[in-house]
Parts: sequence; C-alpha cells; structure tokens
Amino acid sequence: MASIKRIDHVAIAVRDADKATRQFVDLLNAVPIRSEILREKAGPVKVSYLQIGENVLALAQSMDADGFINQHIAKHGEGLHHMGLEVDDLEEFIKDVESKGFRIPLRDEFTNRSEVVLRPKDAAGVVLQIVEWKGGSEVSVEERIERIRNLRNRPEE
Repeated sequence: MASIKRIDHVAIAVRDADKATRQFVDLLNAVPIRSEILREKAGPVKVSYLQIGENVLALAQSMDADGFINQHIAKHGEGLHHMGLEVDDLEEFIKDVESKGFRIPLRDEFTNRSEVVLRPKDAAGVVLQIVEWKGGSEVSVEERIERIRNLRNRPEE
C-alpha cells in the first residue's frame, strides 16, 4: 500500500469563511495563508487556509445554496468536514483500497495535485481526502505554506 506521509490539512465546514477566519485568528492566533474560491467537481467552495503551528486548517464555505458543504452543514452542523491525507503514490493507494472492496466516489485532477475522496461510512464517519502533490512533497511547514500560496486549483480541462 502507498504510504501515508502526513495529515495534509483538516477542513471545517462553515457558513461564512471570512467570519470563521476571524474567529480562528482571534481564538488561536491562527495565521491566514490565503482565501479563494475553488471550482471543484463537487461544486464551488470558498476556502480560507490558516496556519496553526505546523498545521494547516481549511475553512470551507459553499458558494451554492445546495452545495456539498451546505448539505453537510444541514445534516451535521458546522464542524469537521474532512481530513486531507498526503500519500506518496495515489495510483497505488487507489489499487490497494479498491482491491479491498472500498469505493472511491470522487476523483479530481488539478495542475499541482491529484486527489480522491473516500466515503465517510468507510472511515468511522470521516470523509478522507487522499492527495498526491505533483513534484513531490515539501518537508518544512514554510514550504507547505508556500505551496498553498501558489496553488492553482482549477481542475484540468
């Protein structure tokens, strides 16, 4: 099986990413990295990335009234949406997971990364986003933050 390198990020579903950013800055002295609207296969979301120590927190807000983040909030309230895990070989990870009978409901390809999403019923109720960064993995938190600042998040056409 492909190795899990680290927790890449933790994502929280929020109604208002700007308001939530201010709350985390005030509460935890989080450092804002960037905020943007991502055009993902599952629909547009506004994401505010924050640094907390050596960790990355992503605050995700639906841009569509019936978007997947708002659906999650309607069912569970604001809170943990998913955990992003970085792997060294996504294709190997996919083969291994599918050989064990697990399904991968979403695959997405970006200019700088490839990712899949695993169903929450397969992971104790948590959505797992598995990411492989193209060009390799950064080691230091500073390199990881710089990677986020330089993200190009449009899916490949």
